[in-house]
Amino acid sequence: MNTTSSNKTNYKKTSFRDLVVWQQAYDFAKGVHALVRALPQEERYALTSQLTRGAFSMPVQIAQGQRKWAKTDFVKCLNYARNSSYECETYLLLIGDLFPEHTKETEELVEINTIIQKMLSALIYTIEHPKTKKNESTEIVDEEPVTIPVNV
Repeated sequence: MNTTSSNKTNYKKTSFRDLVVWQQAYDFAKGVHALVRALPQEERYALTSQLTRGAFSMPVQIAQGQRKWAKTDFVKCLNYARNSSYECETYLLLIGDLFPEHTKETEELVEINTIIQKMLSALIYTIEHPKTKKNESTEIVDEEPVTIPVNV
């Protein structure tokens, strides 16, 4: 199969586990799981089941998309992951408001989730807008690498 086509992705040479956004989404899902276990028992089957499903679907969608042959399919899966991320953000805000004793945990998870949203958006943009020629000049900005704390 010809992988040089503009509709084919070059991400097949690495595992989805090598994608930093997948790693962050995976850790986020584990953090959500820990938060959900700390909530009152009666909430585990209402609000938290939706949050858990959304959080768990994020790394799954990224992994599934990375294995797709067409870039458009990968982008579609990344968009699903990003949409799940926005859903999780809403549930986390609700939990923070309804259970003030868990505000710190929800704020930390919202912060991590926001970083994941930005990473997904950047990856989607990069896939949809590849550089056309290697010798074209592009603006390079020197910035410090982002360190993402995952202490949830």
